[in-house]
Amino acid sequence: MNNAKDMRPRPDPAEEQEIDRVLGLASNPVVPEGAMARLMARVAEEPQEAKVVAFPARPRAWRGALRYAAALPLAASLALGVYLGAQGTLDFMLPSAITGGVALNEEAPDELGGVGEADAYAAENLS
Repeated sequence: MNNAKDMRPRPDPAEEQEIDRVLGLASNPVVPEGAMARLMARVAEEPQEAKVVAFPARPRAWRGALRYAAALPLAASLALGVYLGAQGTLDFMLPSAITGGVALNEEAPDELGGVGEADAYAAENLS
């Protein structure tokens, strides 16, 4: 569905028939003779004033280092947080649920994928 036309909802067939019926009743309007000449004469009668609105030029955005003024402190904060977190020097400030045995996964079995359990099941039941 790369095409934008494919993304549009399909109209209801009953609705399509109703639209076709209404359009079938429509007719092309008859343009009176000389209508274009009268329109152009009326346009020529109107005063042609120059109505130009001058827009001042937009000030150019700074393309230098100030463009990233907000991104640099955020990136520095993230880098500092990763560094201090990896060092472990601030672990005393965090709850033990984050830094204790749960985080270190001390009680977890050696193999977490379930392959060992599947092998044991196969050895017991399929032999």
